[in-house]
Amino acid sequence: MPALNIAIIGGGPAGLTLANLLLASPTSNPITVTIFERDASASSRITKGGTLDLHADTGLAALDAAGLRPAFDARARYDPRSGAVIFTDCQGKIVLNHGNGDEVNARPEIDREDLKTLLLDALPEGTIRWGARVSSITSDGTLVFDASGKEEPTFGKYDLVVGAEGAWSKVRAHITETRPVFSGISGFELHILKPDESHPNIADKVGHGLFFTLGSEKMLVGHRLGNGAIMLYAMSKTEGPEDPQALIDSCGGDLDRAKKLVKKRFDDAGWAPELSAWVDAADSETLRAWPLYEFILPDGHVYTHRPGWTVVGDAAHVMTPYAGEGVNAGMRDALELAKRLRKAADAEDAEVLDNLVKDYEEEMFARAREVMTETYRNKLGMFDEHAPESMVERMKEMMSGPPV
Repeated sequence: MPALNIAIIGGGPAGLTLANLLLASPTSNPITVTIFERDASASSRITKGGTLDLHADTGLAALDAAGLRPAFDARARYDPRSGAVIFTDCQGKIVLNHGNGDEVNARPEIDREDLKTLLLDALPEGTIRWGARVSSITSDGTLVFDASGKEEPTFGKYDLVVGAEGAWSKVRAHITETRPVFSGISGFELHILKPDESHPNIADKVGHGLFFTLGSEKMLVGHRLGNGAIMLYAMSKTEGPEDPQALIDSCGGDLDRAKKLVKKRFDDAGWAPELSAWVDAADSETLRAWPLYEFILPDGHVYTHRPGWTVVGDAAHVMTPYAGEGVNAGMRDALELAKRLRKAADAEDAEVLDNLVKDYEEEMFARAREVMTETYRNKLGMFDEHAPESMVERMKEMMSGPPV
């Protein structure tokens, strides 16, 4: 077949990984890749995201296949302390302390921004079109960009358009009417920018790993970033996804006041003052609302194949972060799709492409269902009225092996 021309919508980990895998080595017929990314530049996004731990059969396998493992190892944190996980109740009593001891961390950590930089640096210049946010897709497959009003026809130009632009993917909306639903969990992200200096007691508690406090259907999580900052998540069961942003808006831009209202929610639920004080310790300018969405199990993520279009990552199977699998699943999507696209590029028959994309989707549906089920069960355990005991039982169940 002639050259294979691929458009990727979205420059997150899944989309960038896919591009690197497709361009990693020559194929019989060349593959060209264009990424359309809504951000104005690589450094324009204010919210950078937290720390990721990559797994051997998903994220790390994709990096190995793309020839990027040495670049990853140069940035990653293999410190066994980074794999430690502590659970406490809302009075601060430790109910589970799962440390890696002296073992090397088998799931090395990297900040999301560092992973993004690694993947971007490996791509040929000009692969990404910055500031290209797809606002809609017409019935004939034309990509419409909202900032400039420009249109990009896909028919006859791209052999495949891959949606990698997250939960509210326009590509997914072009394939199916099924949308993510609110997970019942929302809250706030905050950062303590220099905890070792400003709040050494909190820095000591969090250490280098993950610190979870659960109780009264609420959660406070602290974890270290590569720059030494601590990222906090103050989450709870809520009636609707608009709750956290409504709290911030009610303060008229006064983030100090908004932060105090977040803390008050934990105080009113009877949390120990030394734990709710973590919210107050955070730098106010870092406060942002974070509602969580997911697809309904067991098959909310499944759709009928549409020739010329497919999705990866959160666009394919958005879930809450309570198994640490989201980015890993997206990078595994990229690996599986790239294998098939490279096979299509080596084929003589152009019709092979569509069959291989369908094959990828069937594999992805089944694989994602398992990860989504694990994540959903973790969510229930963390926000159960009997937490943290319910989550401790869940952790013991996972450590003992299948089923999830």
